[in-house]
Amino acid sequence: MLLLLALFLAASQVDGLEQSLAIADRALQAGNAAEAEARYIAIAMDGEARLHRLPASEKGEARAHLTATVTAACFNLGILAARRSEFGPAATWLARAADLTPGYPNVQFALGTAYFNAGQYAQAIDPLGRALATDRGNASARRMLALARFNTESYEDTVTLLRDDPQRDADPSLAYVYGVALVRSDRAAEAATVFSRLLESHRDSAPLNVVLGMAYAEQGDHDAAIQALKRALAIDPQVREANATLGLLYFKQGQLSEAQASLRAELKSHPDDIRTAHLLATVLDLDGKQEEAVKLLRTVIAARPGHANARYLLGKILLTQGHAADAVAQLEAAVRVSPESANVHYQLAQAYTKAGRADDAAREFDRYQQLKAKQRERGR
Repeated sequence: MLLLLALFLAASQVDGLEQSLAIADRALQAGNAAEAEARYIAIAMDGEARLHRLPASEKGEARAHLTATVTAACFNLGILAARRSEFGPAATWLARAADLTPGYPNVQFALGTAYFNAGQYAQAIDPLGRALATDRGNASARRMLALARFNTESYEDTVTLLRDDPQRDADPSLAYVYGVALVRSDRAAEAATVFSRLLESHRDSAPLNVVLGMAYAEQGDHDAAIQALKRALAIDPQVREANATLGLLYFKQGQLSEAQASLRAELKSHPDDIRTAHLLATVLDLDGKQEEAVKLLRTVIAARPGHANARYLLGKILLTQGHAADAVAQLEAAVRVSPESANVHYQLAQAYTKAGRADDAAREFDRYQQLKAKQRERGR
């Protein structure tokens, strides 16, 4: 008798929330987004509290209805936030919906889109991948996933996702991403062929000229690279990566002043460019401007804590400046991210030595020797 009464009360509570959801839906359809949002929030909060109170073993119809109701409220709250371009809150609500009901219609695509528009590219990858697996014809999901992969430096995946995209060559921004991904996945010759042909019909496209310049640079044709990059800058002085690639070319040629000028120009137009900031710090260090390099490297690490090369270089500079403890902290972090880098282990051994940690130094030097031996074996 008590069990029947408990089930009746649970069902009646769910019915109340379902009625509230219906009222909220009608308010939304009538254009009253503020009222709908307030009701959805109440449903989500109340419903989640009830779900937490239900025992884990309760898998009855009442629980299923309650989960569906809360999922719908969270999903709609996410969509409303996304419509206001509040992508962080949108992702929070949509993630709740996806956790409750992973297969809820369109929730994975909406969640991936919210993360993507919030600039949280790493978080966008999984839901966009699930959305694409459910609907292979979802071109928007495929393109956003390609761009998310690109922004997380997964260039092989970017190439795979964009290779057969029918809009790729018609959209200069997509073509640019595809070309850069080709170059950075060691397919510079393929990129040069594709983009030389594209430029026959898009000669005034600055991004496509940049990609062609990058491809030429990777193949060692520096004169052709510089010509294409300068052509891109003449079309658009702020086009992304033109000055960065010029800076890299000058750096490889030992022209440190010219490299710094180009890299600074890139960062002035695109201050969020972590790759260029790290390269400029490398050039500054070689040019004896360690203090400026340290400031720049700290900025890079603040933006991307897992940047092993930035931590390695910062640790190396700090060690030369006599800051052994700080150098150890940076190099230990670099080892955690890049445990197979012989150079990082060697530099950490030096830092431990300067810090008076002889046993740690010996361990790191042994690891350095082991990794160098592996490299020699692979080179045979």
